[in-house]
Amino acid sequence: MPRRTNPWPAFVDLFSALLVITFAGFIMLAAAYRQEKNTLKEHEDALKKVRREGNDIIEEIKKSLAQDSSMTNIVRQCGDDTCIDLYIHFKEGDDFIFDLTERKSLEKVCQVLRTALDKLPSSRRNDINLVIEGHTNRHQPSEPMDPRSLYLFNWNLSSRRASSVLYVFQQCGLGPPTYTIQSIGYADSKPICHELTPQCDDQNRRTTLLLHADTRSIEARLKQHSP
Repeated sequence: MPRRTNPWPAFVDLFSALLVITFAGFIMLAAAYRQEKNTLKEHEDALKKVRREGNDIIEEIKKSLAQDSSMTNIVRQCGDDTCIDLYIHFKEGDDFIFDLTERKSLEKVCQVLRTALDKLPSSRRNDINLVIEGHTNRHQPSEPMDPRSLYLFNWNLSSRRASSVLYVFQQCGLGPPTYTIQSIGYADSKPICHELTPQCDDQNRRTTLLLHADTRSIEARLKQHSP
């Protein structure tokens, strides 16, 4: 068999093969890109649906709360959440609710909030986290303490203040497992007043109730009921 003396046809065949492989690679990359883009859009749509559901639940609760005049001046928007300001003025270094009027006001908030939550279907009610936040002012105890106890004093005090409110809520029927509720202390890390005055210190010794839509819970519920 005579040897091929002109290598050009072989180069043409090789070049053609490379073009086919390259073209096929581009097709595969384009398909992968489209798949990734579609997946990303599905995730974005699912996230929007979860947020929309969370907003709808919160709005339902706020509408129910707005029907009671005692809630008018204490409900406010705080970022993506809803805050209910609990005006409890604790004594310096104490976590007990001494003021009878403030305790009755707290019980009233509990009753109104429980009524609002009970209007929701149980599945939606479980998507709402109630977080009681306890706070202190900038002061620390004057008696001698080791560095660890001194540092933890206000953190522990703020946690006990939040737990005091949690106990009042539990007494009026607003507690687990029917309702998702927890308490947390922030010490003096989130002051609302920065002036070095007794009035400012009094404002910072407080508790705040936060209504938070649990997006993980909502996402799991929506997936469970999706076709």
